[in-house]
Amino acid sequence: MNTTNKASSRTLRVLTTTTLIRRFHEQCPLDELYDKAVRSYETLIDVIQNPASASEISALLNIPEDTIKHYAEAIIDILLFNNENDPYLSFGLKRYAPFSEVNRRWKSLIVLYHPDKYLNQKIFEDKAKKINEIYGEIQQMQEQRQYSKSLNTVSGMSHPKNDQAYYVRYLKNIPYIIIALAIIIAILSILLFFFNSSFASFYPSAQEGNRKASKIIRIDLESIENHNLIDKHPLRLP
Repeated sequence: MNTTNKASSRTLRVLTTTTLIRRFHEQCPLDELYDKAVRSYETLIDVIQNPASASEISALLNIPEDTIKHYAEAIIDILLFNNENDPYLSFGLKRYAPFSEVNRRWKSLIVLYHPDKYLNQKIFEDKAKKINEIYGEIQQMQEQRQYSKSLNTVSGMSHPKNDQAYYVRYLKNIPYIIIALAIIIAILSILLFFFNSSFASFYPSAQEGNRKASKIIRIDLESIENHNLIDKHPLRLP
């Protein structure tokens, strides 16, 4: 099963690269070339190194094998020295690809164009120099990004809001936040209404109780006063 999957994957890569080379032969726009070449970069290297791969695509396109190999080399050169000066594009990688993938691509290219294989041919010396420069540039970019990430983590100043996806998720949640706040306000209003009603019904009873208590106190005070008067002026017998 695994062998079948590998064979299917290889067939797909070959067909994709065949389409790329056909479009290059037809002088397709540069943006299209960049996009398709990134997906076929590894197969292009294989076409240059492996005559059987070049022969396979040659048969599909009915173009001579040497021309297929020449086209593959030309496409890699275009990406390697791309007009955007994008080091990731030079290596046929997506932006912020893992460094392990960068390292693997660098090894493939440096083996392909190593000057020791092409003695006294300056063009290959220039390519090897360019490959090493790109490798160093990507390495420096990734180290700087990792350093910045570490600083943000240590200082607690990580800013996920800089991520556009964060804003999209945040904006999507705003309606739910508004609804939740409205429900909370409504519940508090209802509770406040019942509290006021209960207090209003209790308040008259409290006032009546206060009046009764005041009346009892006055009666007691009058009783005490009368009692004192009797003690002060006892009746005298004639």
